[in-house]
This record gives sequence, C-alpha cells and structure tokens, in this order.
Amino acid sequence: MSRRLFELILAVRRKCQGSEERIQRDLGISPAEFNGLIVMDESGEITGCVFAERMSLSPSRGSRVLGRLAADGHIKIRLSPQDRRTTLASLTAKGKKTQQQMLEHMEVCERRITNGLDSEKLRQVRDALELLETAL
Repeated sequence: MSRRLFELILAVRRKCQGSEERIQRDLGISPAEFNGLIVMDESGEITGCVFAERMSLSPSRGSRVLGRLAADGHIKIRLSPQDRRTTLASLTAKGKKTQQQMLEHMEVCERRITNGLDSEKLRQVRDALELLETAL
C-alpha cells in the first residue's frame, strides 16, 4: 500500500528539519529569523506587508519577526517617505553575511540530497516540489 501524500511530506520535512535546526544553531538564530532571512531580498527593500506575505504570516506577526531581526542587527527598518504607515526593511551588512552563511549551509544540504540523482531525476524532483508548493 502506498503512503499518503501528506505522510510523504511529513517524512521529508522531518528529514530536512534536522539540517535546518543545525544551521540555526550554528548561526545562533531562531527559526523565525532563519525563515525571515530567507525571504529577504539580497539587495533593496521590501515592505512589511510583502515580508509577512512571503512568510505566510499575518502583518502583525510579520512585524514582530521584523522587529526581532532589527533588534539583532540583521535588518534595518524605516518608514516609507511616500506613506508613513508603510515600513521598509532591508538587510544590513550583518544580515547579508548571515544570509550568505545560511545559503552556504543550504548548498551543502542540497548537494547531499541530490547526490546520485541524474539531471532528469533532479528536474522531476524540482518540478514536483514546485507543483506541490503551488498547490498548497
């Protein structure tokens, strides 16, 4: 009997979670900060609303995560000169460095995952994950 799709998703998540937690521990960041730094643009600014949307959070929860990232020196926040109700967030030098370190750790994990997959199988996995993300 084949496993349910949801069971497979949970199994993959469990296997990836250990790597994610190790990266967070090595860099001294929380899960929310980890996810927040992933969605930040490498250059330029994003609005607080865009940040919350990318994180799949409510605007108030997204604002709290931005506040933590700012308090830790990973991002800077300023009010938009066009609309003072809109916050703009951008990476600081520290944030860019941490984000780069995260990406290096993630590349190591990705190489481990893709080891032994030929280009066609890798394309199939990528396509299936993108389809799944879109469906969710």
